Amino acid sequence: MQFCEFLTPSSVFIDSAAQSKTAVLLKLSQILSQNHPELNAEALFDAYWKRESLGSTTIGHGIIIPHIRAETINKTCGCFLKLLNPVDFGAADKQPVDLVLGFVVPQGQNDQHLQILGKSIKQFSMPEYRNAYRKAENSESLYALLIEHSYKVCATPE
Repeated sequence: MQFCEFLTPSSVFIDSAAQSKTAVLLKLSQILSQNHPELNAEALFDAYWKRESLGSTTIGHGIIIPHIRAETINKTCGCFLKLLNPVDFGAADKQPVDLVLGFVVPQGQNDQHLQILGKSIKQFSMPEYRNAYRKAENSESLYALLIEHSYKVCATPE
């Protein structure tokens, strides 16, 4: 699944206000609920918080991929945040997080959930892509980079 299937320009943000784990997960929940009225921001936040309490969804290199399932949606949705102030999420590599890809998949869509995680990790494992996201000066260029790189990753055989 490519990022363009669950990210939109209105779900990609550069954020300078979120300066804690709570603030990041809250911002993620608010954006998703604004873009998808069938989702409740408080329920999303609780689900993200519960997921993170099971174990951090950081993947290293300053990246976290909070991911949950919801019964109230029938299509995957997501949000991407570039944080101007990196936040400590307890990553194994000790790097604070500045790139956040959060997504919600419909309950029961386990294959899709794993596919998104796999493609995302592959995309974020490329240093040149991570550097490009960090250099993006606005949400529009950040969105364009995410989509362009997603096409390239999905076109590459496993």
